Amino acid sequence: MTGAWKTCIVSSLSSLFFAVLLLISVPAQAQDTTTSLPPALQPEAMEKLVSDLDQEQVEALNDLMTLLQQSAAAGNAPTQPVAEGPGFVDQLRTVLGNFGTMILDHFKNLPSLFTGVFAGIGALIAGDVAGPVHILIGAIALILAAGFAAEFVVNRIASTKRESIKSQNPESLFETVKLVSTRAGLDLAGLIVFALVAYIVGKIAIIDPTTRSFALQAVYWLVFLPRLIAALLRFALAPNRRELRLVTADDATAKSLYRSFTTLFVVIGIAFYIREVMLGANVDAGGTFRFFVGFGVNLWIILVIWRARNGLTSIILGDDDDPTTGLERMARFWPYFSMIFIAFNWLLVQFAASMGIEALTAGRSLTVIALVIFAPFLDTMVRGIVSHVVPPMQGEGPVAEAAHLQTRHSYVRIARVAFLAVLIYVVARIYGLNLLALGADDGSAVARNSVIFLLILAAGYLAWEVTNLWVSRQLAKDSPPTESQDDDAEMGGAGKSRIATILPLIRVVLQVAIITLTGLLALSQLGVNITPLLAGAGVVGLAVGFGAQTLVRDVVAGIFFLMDDAFRMGEFISTGGAQGTIEKISIRSLQLRGTKGAVHVVPYGEISNLTNMSRDWVIMKLQFTVPFDTDVEKVRKLFKRIGQDIMEMEEFQGDILAPFKGQGVTGVDDVGILVRGKFTTKPGKQFGVRKEIYKRVQKAFEENGIQFARKEVRVNIPDNVSLDDKQKDAVAGAAAAAVAEPPKPAGA
Repeated sequence: MTGAWKTCIVSSLSSLFFAVLLLISVPAQAQDTTTSLPPALQPEAMEKLVSDLDQEQVEALNDLMTLLQQSAAAGNAPTQPVAEGPGFVDQLRTVLGNFGTMILDHFKNLPSLFTGVFAGIGALIAGDVAGPVHILIGAIALILAAGFAAEFVVNRIASTKRESIKSQNPESLFETVKLVSTRAGLDLAGLIVFALVAYIVGKIAIIDPTTRSFALQAVYWLVFLPRLIAALLRFALAPNRRELRLVTADDATAKSLYRSFTTLFVVIGIAFYIREVMLGANVDAGGTFRFFVGFGVNLWIILVIWRARNGLTSIILGDDDDPTTGLERMARFWPYFSMIFIAFNWLLVQFAASMGIEALTAGRSLTVIALVIFAPFLDTMVRGIVSHVVPPMQGEGPVAEAAHLQTRHSYVRIARVAFLAVLIYVVARIYGLNLLALGADDGSAVARNSVIFLLILAAGYLAWEVTNLWVSRQLAKDSPPTESQDDDAEMGGAGKSRIATILPLIRVVLQVAIITLTGLLALSQLGVNITPLLAGAGVVGLAVGFGAQTLVRDVVAGIFFLMDDAFRMGEFISTGGAQGTIEKISIRSLQLRGTKGAVHVVPYGEISNLTNMSRDWVIMKLQFTVPFDTDVEKVRKLFKRIGQDIMEMEEFQGDILAPFKGQGVTGVDDVGILVRGKFTTKPGKQFGVRKEIYKRVQKAFEENGIQFARKEVRVNIPDNVSLDDKQKDAVAGAAAAAVAEPPKPAGA
């Protein structure tokens, strides 16, 4: 290594050492600059140290030294004071001042605007904008003639279909949507052919590009756009055919909205075409033209909504027979909210223009107004379509009806969430904001976490609704209808299915799990550390497990009872201490409705034995007492005939599993012979059959001369014994006392 390199390295190491000291030491005025270096860092020692380095190591060391020197110099550089910006009040005053100045300038430029409009129209007539005016008019006429001719051909081809649509009267929403969609498709097909042919003819037939451009723009702004809006409004409002109307509106409201908005877009088309003419004539009134056109359009829409506010409320309510309170309030409030939103949006656009913000333009503002104002009407259409998409009610009875209603509400809420998500995304895209890009990895952390947070909440809500939807459909399908029982009927009818019994518990568990998971995931996305929450939940669960052993025993016992299918909703059971019909099943206990109306709450852990009297089938035995001289075989045949007659009754078809028949003599007593019959029915059906059997047995015995045995007391007085009146009264009293003893029951 040469001496120059050695000298350079030594000086570099010395400078490096001083730079390090400068970075970590106290201010320079407190230093002793005359302090000598330690022996290990003397120049001779450094020269010996670097003598073993190669050239690349020397260059790397020089680069490091230069970097540290620059850092030290930057650290000692004086700090420049940061100038404070204007405060919020000053900024607000500036914005309001710019806004007021802009509005004032627009009104000052109003005479120039009229002058510019007339100048542009005059230049167009004079042929200075789009060539000779007669050629422009001829080009427009040629384009329109070609377009209308092509549209006429398409309409003639579809005339048969159009006539069939006019003659049909739909009876359901599906048929209405089908007819209206077909008619709208035919109208749009004609307009599309009109536009394509007009464009092609304009491109081919008109040689001058300027004349061609203004002719095509005239056809677009003055003819095509108003007709397109009219076709879309006919699809939703059907002003001339009430039966094809997708929204609930009277004829006056539908026709008024149709005429008003069609005329509005005619005016908009004329205004935009005049704007193009003014630009072609090099006449520009700045933003004054856009200002007054936007002001007029917004004012027009506000007046239309004010005139049709009652009809708009009816449209939002739809055809719901029993609308919710929230829907009624929203329907009444929405027309006024729309007017306020239109005014606010116009002011927002003007403020943005005064500040030089180009994201909020008049065209985008008009699109947002259309989407937000007509969102409830689209929601009404969604509700109508969903009412057709919802599957028909499965099962019968109030449980099935409630489940079907819950299913319909779930479908509507899911459709609303999807519709709202699409609406928010479209509005954001109109203003140039891509919500999906906010969640990308290259986006800001706050935006990304906010979007994911909202997505988690939406996913949790959808999971909640899907759970309700599935449970409601299963309940509607598996819940039997609730039949009214006779006043003298006892309890013990058939219960619900096993899945209908467990589903409410499953729904509660799933809903708790969805809420918990959604909450934890949402909190974690917001930056909250959920580990302590999970640990705390585990500690609380452990404490509950040790401190509430009875509760744990009840829950565990209930799980095994449900696994064993020991009982179901609606069944009549006896737990030893209480009996009744099961009305409610929870995680810890069940509620029984007793025969006298009392409600018994029985924890699962206290059920030592359980008797289910409503499972599968029921045998009922009836006992009758007849005199000793009765023909038992005749009674048996009567019982058999009665059982066959009842089996053929439509009222009991499918309920009787084994017909009523006699079982012969089962015993005798001091009154007569005991004969018995039995039958088998489904649970809960035995009481109606028993009542019918009693009625028919009484009638059959009467027709065949068979008497029911009665308890009698016979007094045998010998012929040679004469009793006076007092003795006869005593014998009669003794006989009456014997007869007054409680008789044995006639049936069991």
